[in-house]
Amino acid sequence: MNNSYHIQYQKLNTSEAKLLRIQSTSSHITIPKFINGYTFVEIAPYCFCENNRIKYTDIQDEIIGSTAGLQEICGNALEEIVLPDSIKNIGNYAFYNCKKLRKIEFGADTTEIGSDAFMNTISLHQLTFRCAPSKKSGIKQILAHFSSDIEVIFLEKNEIKARLLYPEYYESYDEIAPAHLFGRNIEGEGFRARQCIQDGIVDFAGYDGIFTQACVDESEKTLNRMALYRLQYPYALKEKDKKMYREYLEEHILLHPLIEERALESLRFLCHEKILTGEKLTRTIALASEAGWAEGAAELLQFKAKQTDKNNRYSFDEF
Repeated sequence: MNNSYHIQYQKLNTSEAKLLRIQSTSSHITIPKFINGYTFVEIAPYCFCENNRIKYTDIQDEIIGSTAGLQEICGNALEEIVLPDSIKNIGNYAFYNCKKLRKIEFGADTTEIGSDAFMNTISLHQLTFRCAPSKKSGIKQILAHFSSDIEVIFLEKNEIKARLLYPEYYESYDEIAPAHLFGRNIEGEGFRARQCIQDGIVDFAGYDGIFTQACVDESEKTLNRMALYRLQYPYALKEKDKKMYREYLEEHILLHPLIEERALESLRFLCHEKILTGEKLTRTIALASEAGWAEGAAELLQFKAKQTDKNNRYSFDEF
């Protein structure tokens, strides 16, 4: 850890501890696995909430690095967090009202999630699990707390193995008179996508199976991300589904979001796969230039030059 930290924790037994509160010099923090010989296994309720309502006794303190510039990491002060593999439990309201929190990274064993642990984390859009996609994790329990668009990454040995977008969905209830019962209505394929997880492992075939209906219900921006992520990181992707996603992007590729996000890796992939060619590539270069993205425009120009050179080559067989 390069940042400085002031960590408050509580011993749970002779070897394990609960994180209570943390101060740091950065809004991007990495929680250590060990503290003074104790292993962190829990994130306390209200840990990162600005108004912590719990008063603990037997609090332990540890300073890592300098005390200069330390601030309480809670509420809007938290933007990204990496949790150690040892964390098993996230307490009630642990991240309540962390409105600027964008990314969380988990180990595979974080499976116990408290009530409203992520309530009002309105900017959170990416969950990363440090494990193979074939390994059991807490993905289902964690996703259950999000009905908005949420991106999931499986990271193994610092390499992305799979990347999925779970679309937003909406729930509503209609009263059935005169019995005063309520019927549940769910709109959006995001709910069905979240059901494609069996015993903590993503059912990739099931996830791919919702795409046809998603083409009816979801926006083009959402569909572009679903298709691109599956093609770019094709874990357990069947040939028929690869063809489906490719055909969708060839017909409906959206360029503005890729430029806005400076998604150079994705643009490289689309060029290599010859999904982005000809007029589409020319338009992408123009958009990158208009957005002041010199690096992207320069690299795309190189792809354009290679494609043009290849198209202009002739062999003796052609004469």
